Amino acid sequence: MYFLFANPQKKDTIEAAYELATLILKSGRGVVLDAWLHELLHIGVKKELSQISQGDIETIISLGGDGTLLRTLPTAAKLGIPVLGINMGRVGFLLEIDHNNFSDIIDRLGSKNYQLEERHMICATLKGCENEYLAMNDVVLSRGGNPSCITVEVYADDDLIYTTVGDGIIAATATGSTGYCLAAGGPVLHPSLKNMVLLPICSHKGQQLPIVLDAKSKVRLHSVPPPGSTQQISFDGQTNLVLKDDADIRIEHSQYKVHFIRFETQKFFTRLRLKQAEWSGK
Repeated sequence: MYFLFANPQKKDTIEAAYELATLILKSGRGVVLDAWLHELLHIGVKKELSQISQGDIETIISLGGDGTLLRTLPTAAKLGIPVLGINMGRVGFLLEIDHNNFSDIIDRLGSKNYQLEERHMICATLKGCENEYLAMNDVVLSRGGNPSCITVEVYADDDLIYTTVGDGIIAATATGSTGYCLAAGGPVLHPSLKNMVLLPICSHKGQQLPIVLDAKSKVRLHSVPPPGSTQQISFDGQTNLVLKDDADIRIEHSQYKVHFIRFETQKFFTRLRLKQAEWSGK
């Protein structure tokens, strides 16, 4: 049984989901669609992403860009379900293939003719909040809609690294080092690494450079917003919380991992080079 998750904002993605679901059913396999997608297409079984279980679903298939894929990962990691990303977007750095041959995709999934690539995640907790938030790419504490700078104290294992004044700070995984972190001037880490990158955003203190921490490091971010202002914490750019009071966030390596389905051996630096050329329009 396969679970289809798609970007609701793109017509071609919805059409591709219908084509893929139809072919899956014709192959004799079951297909479950995210609730809104099922209501639109009336095919397969209807179920929310949060309602699926490991015993029912063997693969999550995401159709869209990296943002769509990222929304599936906390659930996939906790349940141990592998994920296949089909690129219907523009960037697609985490995605496996473009939408060119759905029949071949179904055949290879059915015969398990693929490899699993493991990626590490980080988890974050907020003081006074019981929820734990998982992130594949990054946790970002920022000024959000507040026009003023915020001051963030940054600790690793209770040792103060620096106090940054600016737009905030990024705590990124090795996978996330090619996302917002890279755009903000951070280093690129190979995705197999378990390290975490700390990168101030537009800091007024120019000497505050990125810091690369090992997998065992535990990060703490503490910030007090200016009077009458707010700040924001974002997890993979998908879950965003506006904080009116002091922020006290603890971030560390998560026990959960994501397994991406790969049909071909991944050449990270080749992929990085090609994507950078694509992003620059060359």
